[in-house]
Amino acid sequence: MKLEAAQRRINAFKKRFGEPHLYLAYHAALPLALTPDLLYRIWANFRRDMQDEFVDISWIAVSDLILSSLCDEVGHELYEMDATVRQELLDQLKANPRFTEQRLKEVASFLLAYVQRDLDSQDSYDREFAQSQSWVAWAYKQPEKSVELLAAAFHRAYQENPRDLMRLSTLTEMIHQPIPEFDRLRIFARAMGHYRRKKFEEAKAEIAQLPTEGGVVSLGGNIVIPIPRELLPVIKTVDDKETQKQIAELIKIIETTNDQDTRKQALESLGEIGQGNPQAIAVLVQVIQNTHPRNTRRQAAKSLEKIGLGNHQAIAGLFQVIQNTQNKFTRLQAIESLGEIGQGNPQAIAGLVQVIQNTQNEYTLGEAIESLGKIGQGNTKAIAGLVQVIQNTQSKNLRRRAAKSLEKIGLENPQVIAELVQVIQNTNSENARRQAIESLGKIVQGNPQAIAGLVQVIENTQNEDTRMQTIESVIERLEKTNPGNPQAIAGLVQVIQNTQNEYTRRQAAERLGKIDPGNPQAIAGLIQVIQNTQNEYTRRQAIDSLEKIDPGNPQAIAGLVQVIQNTQDEYTRRQAAERLGKINPGNPQAIAGLIQVIQNTQNEYYTRIWAIESLGKIGQGNPQAIAGLIQVIQNIQNEYYTRIWAIESLEKIGQGNPQAIAGLIQVIQNTQDGYIRRLAAKSLEKIELGNPQFIAELVQVIQNTQNEYTRRRAMERIEKIGQGNLQAIAELIQVIQNTQDEYT
Repeated sequence: MKLEAAQRRINAFKKRFGEPHLYLAYHAALPLALTPDLLYRIWANFRRDMQDEFVDISWIAVSDLILSSLCDEVGHELYEMDATVRQELLDQLKANPRFTEQRLKEVASFLLAYVQRDLDSQDSYDREFAQSQSWVAWAYKQPEKSVELLAAAFHRAYQENPRDLMRLSTLTEMIHQPIPEFDRLRIFARAMGHYRRKKFEEAKAEIAQLPTEGGVVSLGGNIVIPIPRELLPVIKTVDDKETQKQIAELIKIIETTNDQDTRKQALESLGEIGQGNPQAIAVLVQVIQNTHPRNTRRQAAKSLEKIGLGNHQAIAGLFQVIQNTQNKFTRLQAIESLGEIGQGNPQAIAGLVQVIQNTQNEYTLGEAIESLGKIGQGNTKAIAGLVQVIQNTQSKNLRRRAAKSLEKIGLENPQVIAELVQVIQNTNSENARRQAIESLGKIVQGNPQAIAGLVQVIENTQNEDTRMQTIESVIERLEKTNPGNPQAIAGLVQVIQNTQNEYTRRQAAERLGKIDPGNPQAIAGLIQVIQNTQNEYTRRQAIDSLEKIDPGNPQAIAGLVQVIQNTQDEYTRRQAAERLGKINPGNPQAIAGLIQVIQNTQNEYYTRIWAIESLGKIGQGNPQAIAGLIQVIQNIQNEYYTRIWAIESLEKIGQGNPQAIAGLIQVIQNTQDGYIRRLAAKSLEKIELGNPQFIAELVQVIQNTQNEYTRRRAMERIEKIGQGNLQAIAELIQVIQNTQDEYT
């Protein structure tokens, strides 16, 4: 996501929820991922700023943040922020004088303590998740420590689990800190990303930027990482007589011994010293082709992968094995090895494509698909072969594996995009179409051709599951890369207009709620839902989305007012009233809509209360709002708590307003309810300290009431607001002289 889009999203969040919610988002941006438990503990532990002043963050902010556009759900009760959004929030936290960089270190220390229990977990997922969170925490608390831990993790991954190199590479980029050690680690991480994708020349170019000695990279501060053998600047060819003699002796053992353990040991040794040697490669291919013990064949394959990387002789030998062997296990081993050494080699790719086209064995076909995903980067034959699998196979497993391989080799590739769009448009198989949609959603980054194909699916498919999958898995991707994409918005609007399926319409409305804030096309589509749908749940979803994308938009406000006027569903009316309460303070259109709710709602007690509360949030100083609340207080005699809410709302918006003061005084004069009278007096005290009219009314209460408790409360009010007021002093003296109640 671009920085401007991230800032718009953050500003929209602040506009919707207020500054305290934003403060929670600041603190929540440090962890890589959030769970509800972690976010709640962050809320509970950081309630004060660096000056020890209380930060008034409501507990509801936890759920509001998780469900907002700042967070994406990536698993069960697991949420992530976009990297750009996350970094911008952290930058704002550091720049805010209430928190500064010191708060970052405090949150980091808290996170380290929080994940400590899972660092030694028996569950590998929990352990890896805790490790990642701890590396992030150290990056902000003590960056050098984070570099040291990540360097050790890279070393372990290279030796024990090469697949983890990509995760570590991405993680390093995300948590990079501006110190020399981290700069070097980031370069090494990029090299490891290239290495894992078998782009060895690009990886070597990255390594060349780093200080190296004796086969290791120095990151500074005594932190070193061994360089993978394939990336060493000079790979010595085996040409000295002593090594040639050793290779010959090993080949003789392999060819003559009947002891499989001895043979495996010789094969392993050959893999250490036979780099590029034709005789060594030939004998390893021969073992793969002719040997029956599976472990021996596997050892030969591992050694060939070490010494035959990119070697035409090794590739040709494996290709020949694939073509000629009748043993399915031998063919599988050759396919797997070809996927390790044949990166970009046309002969290797052609061999694997041939397997895909000709074999009927699902397991063999699956291995060929996976190997093609390792070596076929950008190759047209590889792409066409994998697309053919997606289009033609009846096996869900093979279709998924082909899609996964295609995603690896076809990122942003025009041919891949064109092929998948064609599948989406032309196939008669909904399963194939759904798989093509899913793959296209993963490999496009805002590509117009891809977007056009996907929008066509949204518009034309008769299968609601397919349409839903497009909305879910693809539009979500477009939201992250290009939130305001007009084609994506047009597709969603068309779904809203034309689909007969309410669930689909509801989902499209929800997605529109995450589109670029203020987008007029999205707003128009949501308003159309609000006006035309017969389903109240769908209408409520559209209302919720409308608030998210632009709460102060006149069209949005008009749409909410229209709901209030026309809907027969009280819950929907209540939700619309609540949303109007979050509109920019003082908005006359929103205030008018809320007053209409208060005046016209006949039976729904809670709806009226909700509208009154909302009016108290946005109607500051507005005569129409104040008049509406006074009318409630004066006229609604049978709803006790409604009057209480109206008095409290009037207190919030009527500061210094003569109309509000007069209304509250009238309540004090006329009501027979002691609690209502006391509440009105308390509110009046807050909105107009020292008002002569208010003092006069309190004096009248003291003179006329028969209730000693009410008289005492009136005197307390005079004591607070009547400092130096002669009328107030005289009345207090008169009470002292005349009352029969000693406590008074």
